[in-house]
Amino acid sequence: MGKLTRYYLGRVLKRGEMTSKKIVEAMQNPIIIEYRGTKYSFIDFEKFDGPGQEIGYFAKIAKYKQLGAVEVVQEAQHTSAETPVLNRIDAASAFVYIPGFSGITYRHIWGVFPSEQFEKVFKELVEMRHQKFFVGCDIEPIVDLRTFVARLSKLDKITELNATVKPPNPLFGPCWKSLSEYLLKRKLVEASFKETAPSGIETNLKSIAVAVLDDNTSKNMVELMEPLLDGVGDAALLMAADGYGHARIKGIEEARDVVIRTSENQKSFMFEGEPNPKLLYQHAVDVFRRHTEERGLEHP
Repeated sequence: MGKLTRYYLGRVLKRGEMTSKKIVEAMQNPIIIEYRGTKYSFIDFEKFDGPGQEIGYFAKIAKYKQLGAVEVVQEAQHTSAETPVLNRIDAASAFVYIPGFSGITYRHIWGVFPSEQFEKVFKELVEMRHQKFFVGCDIEPIVDLRTFVARLSKLDKITELNATVKPPNPLFGPCWKSLSEYLLKRKLVEASFKETAPSGIETNLKSIAVAVLDDNTSKNMVELMEPLLDGVGDAALLMAADGYGHARIKGIEEARDVVIRTSENQKSFMFEGEPNPKLLYQHAVDVFRRHTEERGLEHP
């Protein structure tokens, strides 16, 4: 087994006339974009046929320079020297896209091609492939809920809750079903919610956190969370945590102001940095399947 590295989980959210098919087209027949002398493109595309919603696609985003150099040995002189090389790859971040889960898992390469840069480049490669003509896509993090609620449970009170959510497709969660139906009914591209109370918001988020952290048996977190949900703010936060938006919570912890963001608690796993494409695909399917069952997510 090769060296292990971190892969993050996210949702690919589509806007306008963007479809899963158009995202796959961008991966299979890619363009090249350039920033300050560095180029980016999709490479090594493969398709894997799984049952139902588990059809998946593997590729990499290559980060490279048109003219690079590598160090070689000059044997006659017993010295080293740099030799120019065309299109030398600086980094290649492997990923798997599974449309049936709106899911993507992508490699984080620390200091060279970090996850936040991958998200921006992926978005640009897909949108530019279709000339940004009434199309858009964003990668939003899927939150490790236990880590997230463990952080929430330490707050003495919550003073502000900000959440931006987007219509889910194709999954929905029972805990925020009414909110997702509201977005779809009003044909909203996104909706933002803000609640502020310096004395502390009356919310059951801490109770939800305690219930989740104390449970050692239930696979479906909905059974724990749904009875405790109270208000649109709580629903929006959980919807964002499932990858259909992002949220930020401000609160007081031991007399200090703190801020907790969903993006800071993203779900991830360790896998080979230079993976076998089929094995990474199979592992990604397993991870998304478990996550869907754990959170009680459903297809319409």
